[in-house]
Amino acid sequence: MPAPPDHWLPLEKPRITSEGRWESKARFEPESGWFSGHFEEFALLPGVALLALVSETLKRQAAENERILDLIGYSRVRFRRLVLPGEELCISVAAMPNGQEAKLDFQITCQDKLVAHGFLKVREENPGKA
Repeated sequence: MPAPPDHWLPLEKPRITSEGRWESKARFEPESGWFSGHFEEFALLPGVALLALVSETLKRQAAENERILDLIGYSRVRFRRLVLPGEELCISVAAMPNGQEAKLDFQITCQDKLVAHGFLKVREENPGKA
């Protein structure tokens, strides 16, 4: 039985790119709880929602590859563009190499324009036991 849709983190179309990056798409409809109170006259997707999409893309792709990854932190995160209701986002994260820890770059784009980018510090539970 398929899982019900996740209204908080509506990730779709997970895939591994030809460059080996982990990628997914997301679109937040105007009714999304993320827009409630952020802001009444001009709805914007909060930055924390963007970071949650990156984290969830990492975790879901890792699970597909039978790996368990823990996000330790973010660094050098930059937000470059506002995200409005209904816009489709592309989330791209560097794949986790073999090893216990890594610093992975990520980026989020909308219509090929950079929305946010930065790095994730990631640790793998039980590396090499896939």
